[in-house]
Amino acid sequence: MRPNRLLLIAPALLLAAAASQAQAPARPAGEDLRKLCETISMNPADGREMARRAECVLAGVLPSPNRLAEARALSRSALAAGEPTGGLMLYLAFQADPANRYLRDGKPDPEAYAKLAARPIAQRQEQIDAIEGLGNAAGKNNVAAGVLLAGYFHQTVAPRNVSRVGALAALLGRNGEHSPIIERYAREADAIAKTGHDTKTSVRNFFETYQQAVPVARNAYAAQSGGKSCAKPELKSLSSGEIQGAEFLPLQGTLVKDSYLVRGQWTEYWTFQACDQEVPLKVTFAADGWGGATATVRHNKGD
Repeated sequence: MRPNRLLLIAPALLLAAAASQAQAPARPAGEDLRKLCETISMNPADGREMARRAECVLAGVLPSPNRLAEARALSRSALAAGEPTGGLMLYLAFQADPANRYLRDGKPDPEAYAKLAARPIAQRQEQIDAIEGLGNAAGKNNVAAGVLLAGYFHQTVAPRNVSRVGALAALLGRNGEHSPIIERYAREADAIAKTGHDTKTSVRNFFETYQQAVPVARNAYAAQSGGKSCAKPELKSLSSGEIQGAEFLPLQGTLVKDSYLVRGQWTEYWTFQACDQEVPLKVTFAADGWGGATATVRHNKGD
């Protein structure tokens, strides 16, 4: 993956990401970035200029009566003109839209999350287009899109997303992308691959579930050993059953097909080494509708 960045993509990407996290209009950038954006035509004629203008509008550098709508329209036009960076901007516009966010004052809002998770497939075309666009841009060697796609795989539940994180982080690293986030993604994917490569959940959800599993493993060891304690049980092996009732977001792009599990339940069997004994745990997962999954962990007594 060779670098293929727009002139403004690094600073404006940070601005757009910050704005989406805050769920507020993006604040103006520095003077240099404003000057660069002001050189872009109000009516760009080619795809690259369309994508650049979308970037400036989304970042709040150029004024717009409807920042998200204009950025989306420009991004779609850029894609239609053959400019893959339009796909990256389409994804950022989706992420920046308060209608697609569940954080309130920086904290998760369970009610907002539940509403997003219940959104039917028929109402998810913007989400589908955004993810397809991101995959398209990453596939055309856009480094910023590659970084965001790695983050998408990291937090989204679906079979093979752990290996996708590892492969993409490794590719980015080989091509000079050594940011702390990419190095963390690589470490986490590699850690899972050693003992948990069969998992069907995401990297993020795996580690969240692991935190639940460790105290269950300690209690299970105590039950098996007549009250003994083991401070640091560690995962030794993992096997996974098939997903029942699987429903994926209907993505078709080569990089993103079957990468977003909307509905489905499955069971994984996690075996911990707890001091001198193996401790079997049964972990039941259920996709939650918005890229994550719930997990129930219990001692597997064969029942």
